[in-house]
Parts: sequence; C-alpha cells; structure tokens
Amino acid sequence: MIVGYYKLYGNSADRYADFVGILQHHSVIPLPRLVYISGVLSMIYLISDFFWYAALGDVSVAAGVAISNSSPLFVYCLSVCFLNEHLNVNKILGVLTAFVGVILIVIFQDGSGFGTIEATTIIAGISMIISSAIYAGYQVALQLAIGEDVTDTSTLLTLAGLCGLFTFPPWILGTFLLAESPFSWLYESLAFPGTAEGVFLLISSGALTVVFCAFLPLAICWTSPLETSVGCMLTIPLSGIMDTCIHHTKFSWECIVGSVLVMAGFAILECSTKKKTAQQEPPTASAWA
Repeated sequence: MIVGYYKLYGNSADRYADFVGILQHHSVIPLPRLVYISGVLSMIYLISDFFWYAALGDVSVAAGVAISNSSPLFVYCLSVCFLNEHLNVNKILGVLTAFVGVILIVIFQDGSGFGTIEATTIIAGISMIISSAIYAGYQVALQLAIGEDVTDTSTLLTLAGLCGLFTFPPWILGTFLLAESPFSWLYESLAFPGTAEGVFLLISSGALTVVFCAFLPLAICWTSPLETSVGCMLTIPLSGIMDTCIHHTKFSWECIVGSVLVMAGFAILECSTKKKTAQQEPPTASAWA
C-alpha cells in the first residue's frame, strides 16, 4: 500500500525506485533496524494471541474481551518502569477499580459462583490475563523501540506490514505442530469451516485483524500505550451485545457489575491522562488516533 501510494503520488525518484528503496527513503528509522524491531515484536504478539485463542473456547467472547482489557493495568506498571510514567493517585484508583471488575468477571463469567465454578474456566481466565500482560508488554516495547518522538505515518505502517510478514513462518509451522500435538490443551485441528457462514466469519476475522494491526502502531505512537489500551475498552459492551444476539449468552449480574467496574476504571485512567495532557500542551490532531 505504501509503495503503491508513492509510486502514484510520489516524486520522480519514487517512481523509478525499487520496493525496498521506497520503504527506506520514507522511513525515519533505518530499514534493517525496523526489520529487527518487527521480528521481535511479531513474536511477542503471536505468543499473546496464542494464550487468547487457547482460552477463548472456555469463556464467552464478552468475558474474554473484558478480561483482556485489563491490559491497561499492566501497561501502566510497565510505563512507570520503562517510559518514565509518573505514579498518580487517580490512575492507581482506576487500576484497582478495573482489577476488581476483572476478578468478578473471571469468577462469575458462566453464571456460577465460588462453589460451582469449573477449574477449566479459571484456567481460561488466567490464560486471558497472561495474554493481556504479554500484550501490554508488546505495546510498551513498541513505543520503547520506536521512540516517543517518532510519529511518521510511513514508518509506522511499514513496521505494521513487516510485523505481519514475520508472523507467516511461525504461523505455518505452528499450524502443523499444534495439529500433531499429543497434549489436548495444545491440539488444534486443521479442519476448515464446513459452512458458508463459517468461511465468511473466518475471512472477516482475518480482514478485521489486518485493519486492527495496521492502526495499532499509529494509535500507540500518536498517543501512548496507556491511552491506546484504554480506548480498547469500547469492545466490552460491543462484545456483550454480540454474545447476547448471536450466541444467546446470559450474563449474571456479578459479571455485568464487573464489566461496569472495568469500564469505570478505564474511564478514571482516561480522565487522568487527558487532564495531564491538557496541562502540558495544547490539543493536537493526534487526538484522532
């Protein structure tokens, strides 16, 4: 997409340059370094995705999304350690509020309580939390590797494309390894969806994932890892509606309260972030991220 754009609308040098030449010319980071960063980040993202999809079979989509949206808790802690983020009482309150909500969702996601909850559900919930922690590390690592001052669109889209290319070899290899795994918790069938609806959902999921991964580096570098992870809280009510309409899932009141607490915690974090930003600098176009 980037190469095609500059071939059509770039200068004369772009029209006669090769594929690599165009990417190098319009990247503020040397291409070899960008390739190295992409390779490392793509592996982190793949591991996070593995824990997510491995657990998705034992939890509802809404519960899984709500639990995975605990990533701001981990993003905030990692940002304090590596991105010079300062401790803030309001942000800590938001983190604790969201964490209580996540605990409620993990325990009551299937309508049961402490006495009837299944071990597989607990394990799936823990897998979701591990996934969100690794995903938080991915966001902070991306910001740390690229640099807080890099906001160039071409560079960030090139990074997103390279990350996608690096996922193909482990994806192909992992597909066959998991299909032959002797462990049930690692086994994944090679079976293709047998209905037109299944094929449509598979293609739609892949297309939406590409769009998400293309916009993610832009959002992280134009705003911050914390603000980006906070923005993902909108998937909680949407996934709940989809679960109710498509899967006819019924949620307990504890689970609904947990989702509200998660969103309330994120709202506190967002208000604290916006207040700090307003005091430091005037509003900019990066808010569109």
